[in-house]
Amino acid sequence: MHSTIYSKNVYFCSSILSFNIMEVYLAPMQGLTDWIFRESFYEHIGSFDKAFSPFIRVQNGDFYHPSQCNDILPTHNTFQKPIPQFLGNDGASFQRFEELCLKQNYTEVNINLGCPFIKVTSKGMGAGILPHPEKVNGLLEAVFATTKLKVSVKCRLGLEQATEFEQLIPVFNNFPIEEMIIHPRVGKQMYKGEVNMEAFGRYAPMLKHPICYNGDIVTIADLENVQAILPGIDRVMIGRGILQNPFLLAEIKNLQVSTVEKVSMLKAFHLSLIERCKEKYSGDLNILRRLEEMWAYHADGFENGRKVFKQVKKCNTLAKYEVVLFKAIKELI
Repeated sequence: MHSTIYSKNVYFCSSILSFNIMEVYLAPMQGLTDWIFRESFYEHIGSFDKAFSPFIRVQNGDFYHPSQCNDILPTHNTFQKPIPQFLGNDGASFQRFEELCLKQNYTEVNINLGCPFIKVTSKGMGAGILPHPEKVNGLLEAVFATTKLKVSVKCRLGLEQATEFEQLIPVFNNFPIEEMIIHPRVGKQMYKGEVNMEAFGRYAPMLKHPICYNGDIVTIADLENVQAILPGIDRVMIGRGILQNPFLLAEIKNLQVSTVEKVSMLKAFHLSLIERCKEKYSGDLNILRRLEEMWAYHADGFENGRKVFKQVKKCNTLAKYEVVLFKAIKELI
C-alpha cells in the first residue's frame, strides 16, 4: 500500500510499506562518505546500522596513501565507528591493515573486491582480482589464517562479465565471511548501465553467507524491486541514494519527519559539513571543491537541482556558497 505526498521535492515524498525489518548501511565512497560526511549526518540526520569507511589502500605491505588512515581515527568518529575497508590483494598488506585497525580497537573490517577504477583494477585489486578465483582464494586464505577480526567482503559480479562470479561462489563459501555485500554490476560498467538483477537473483542464494544488496537504491520502489528478486534480503547498502536524498534512511525505517524538521535538519547538516571541512582543508576554494563533489549527487534531490549545482560551482567564497545553499533549502518548503 502506497501513499505519496506530491510536493515540490523528492525530500518530501513518503510511502507506507510493509517492509521486513531492514538494516541500512552507508556505502564507502572515496572523497564523499568520509568522516566529515558521516559525523555531520549522524549528528543531524540519523544513524545507519553500519557505515563503511572509504577504502584504505595497502600495496606491497605499505599504505599507498597514509592520509587515508586518518578517516578511521577515534577522534574523527565520535558518533558511530565505521567498518574500515581494506583495498589490497595480498596477505601481508591485509596484516598491516589489521594492525592499524586493532590499534584503533576495531573488531570488524571489510575487503573491497569491487572498486572498478582502472588505476585499481590494473594492479589486480578491487574488481581487478575477480577474474582470478585462485588469487581471491589465496588472499582469503591468508586473511582467515591469522585474523582476529570479523571480515566481510564487498564485491561486484566480475570485471568483464557476470559469469565470472560462478567460479567465485565456491571460493567464498569456503571461508567464514561475516557477510557478502554484492553490487550486481561488473567492473567495466563503472556505475553506468543497469544493475544485473537477474544474475544477482541467481547467484546470491548460492552463497552460504548473509547477503547485503548494494546498487542504485534511490527510492522506496528500488528497494521493493530488490525484495521482489530476493524476498529474504534483510540488509542493503546505499551510497548515491543517500547523497541525493538524506532522508531516504528515515523513509526506509518508516520514521515520520515533518517538512519543517527536514528543512531544519538539512540546514544544520550542511553547516556542520562546512565546519568539519575547515578542520581538514585550508582556504575557501579547497572546501568548496570538496562540497562540490557531493553536490554532483545531492543536486538531484532538489526540484531545480541542476541550476543549484551550477550556482554552487560558480561560488568562490564560502559566504557566496551559503547564500546559494540557504536559498535552495528555503525553497524546499
